[in-house]
Amino acid sequence: MFRKAALDNRKMKWRGKALLLPGIPLWLIIVCSFLFLMVFLTFILSGSYTRRVSVTGEITTNPRAVTVSAGVQGFITAQYVNEGQIIRKGDPVYRIDISRATTGGVVSDNQRREIENQLQHIRDMTARLRENKQTTLASLEKQKSLYAQAQLQSAGIIERAQEGIRIMKQNMDNYHHYRKRGLINKDQWLNQAALYYSQQSSLLGLSGQNEQNILQVTSLESQILTQAAEFDNRIYQLELQQSELMKEQVNNDAGGEIIVRALTDGRVDSLGVTVGQMVNPGDTLLQILPENIRQYWLVLWVPNDALPYLNVGDAVNIRYEAFPAEKFGQFAATIQVISKTPASAQEMMTYAGAPKVSQMPQSIPYYKVIVRPEKQMIAYDGRELSLQNGMKANTTLFLEKRKIYQWMVSPFYDMKQSASGPTGADTP
Repeated sequence: MFRKAALDNRKMKWRGKALLLPGIPLWLIIVCSFLFLMVFLTFILSGSYTRRVSVTGEITTNPRAVTVSAGVQGFITAQYVNEGQIIRKGDPVYRIDISRATTGGVVSDNQRREIENQLQHIRDMTARLRENKQTTLASLEKQKSLYAQAQLQSAGIIERAQEGIRIMKQNMDNYHHYRKRGLINKDQWLNQAALYYSQQSSLLGLSGQNEQNILQVTSLESQILTQAAEFDNRIYQLELQQSELMKEQVNNDAGGEIIVRALTDGRVDSLGVTVGQMVNPGDTLLQILPENIRQYWLVLWVPNDALPYLNVGDAVNIRYEAFPAEKFGQFAATIQVISKTPASAQEMMTYAGAPKVSQMPQSIPYYKVIVRPEKQMIAYDGRELSLQNGMKANTTLFLEKRKIYQWMVSPFYDMKQSASGPTGADTP
């Protein structure tokens, strides 16, 4: 019963009923093949396909959100703003202590006290010089006034003396005629002549005194100008020293504490540090959003092989990472700006959604393309969800459109290009 031949015979027996179908007619096979071939040819000859490429980008605004970073190492000693607060350009945000301390105290504080003492000493010297200048010039002006008055008086006396001498000369001439006529003697005439020459000598003395007064007035005027210039020069030198000390004080203050100010108007979105925290150069302190955001834009980075086929106004499809396409679908957008020069690595580093420079092939340039989403608000569960700065998105760009058969034979074009000789060369 268990012989091998018996077992093999048992396996070869039918255990059910076999149903044999009749064969398919040849004409049906020919008709179906012909129909399939016609449909296929119609599809590849009349159908078309648009090549597309998927690129990454991120949502931004114009102006963009501003990130304020620390430029020095130190400790946060004061905070002047809170999250959500509206600020203006130049408003203080943080105070950072960057001073150094030794056994003698804080270096910047000691230097500040020393500079303030020097400044106060210079201010006192300047005030005394100004006071001395006023006193000296007032004294010289008073002397000048006295000499000017004396000069005026002497000029009046000289004028009257000249009139008297003129009269005495007439008398002397008359006495001379009287003597010739014998009306007076010689002594009387000599007395009159001596009196005339005596008065003339006195007039010369008065004239000399008047000239001395004039010279003295001129000398005092020169002294006034000289003294004023000397005082002004000394005051100017002190003011220069004061200015240098004030510059040194500013530099010293910059080495003690610095004030971080807002770079633009907007609303404080987030604060990165708190009072007492240590910061290093490059640490993010806060982010400032534009106060009134009217439009969100999508910044894309397009490789150079896709750029020639893009035009302003072309439609694109957007898929937000925050709004999965499985639930929300794709969103329409329109190209608004296409850059003509490749984006620099520094510019791309300022965008979180840009391709990483370390991961990009060095030979592929990227161009910046700005897209305007049609929907600024996303409806979900009866609510309106807004786009936000920095949201990442994948975008489908529609490039060249060709017939399907052209895409099918495109590898042959590559073969032809690789097998052809130099362009423009003469064929033997």
